[in-house]
Amino acid sequence: MTVNKYLKTFIPLVDALAATFGQNCEVVLHDLSNPKKSVVKIANGQITGRKLGSPITDLGLRLLEKGRNRTTSDALIGYRTRTPRGVELKSTTVLIRDSVGKVVGCLCINLDVTPYLTAKDFLEKMCRTSPIEEKGYESGYPEKFESNVDILINDLISQALKKVGKPPAYMDKGDKLQVIRDLKEKGIFSIRGSTKKVSKELNVALPTIYKYLEEV
Repeated sequence: MTVNKYLKTFIPLVDALAATFGQNCEVVLHDLSNPKKSVVKIANGQITGRKLGSPITDLGLRLLEKGRNRTTSDALIGYRTRTPRGVELKSTTVLIRDSVGKVVGCLCINLDVTPYLTAKDFLEKMCRTSPIEEKGYESGYPEKFESNVDILINDLISQALKKVGKPPAYMDKGDKLQVIRDLKEKGIFSIRGSTKKVSKELNVALPTIYKYLEEV
């Protein structure tokens, strides 16, 4: 098969690109002087089922026509296509010109993205989370992983105080009951020593905390 001299330099590139991106990447070199049998070099042709001597595509013909009038870019990068078997491809086509600017061929790259779409779907499913309908978690994360229980207690108390929006010295009984109610809902009083810590933070006697707990 005779190949235009301007296209010969691209022949090694076909195999190089295919080897770089693997068997899911088809690389095709077209000689547009003979659209009926334009394929002069192909690697991984199993992706589209083409071989040497296969014809140019309909898009190739359109690009050839536009390229003659220079009404479009010489490169069409990353567009979506599909094979007759329904395989999704990410494709790129680059026009090749001779020394006087005439379009003589094109280099096409067709990447079978099926494995990547499958991986994308798997990763999206693995990363998908379900919201927990709990109030009081401004960050949207309802669980804290602490290595020190004192840090956990202090953080829960700080959140409860922040919701009231007043320093303990300015809180009335209703405010303090709100703090106790919030902390009880979060289960803080199941931790030994937490009641004493709450008592200190609210500046009330320990028996008063127990009384508040009975009230809520």
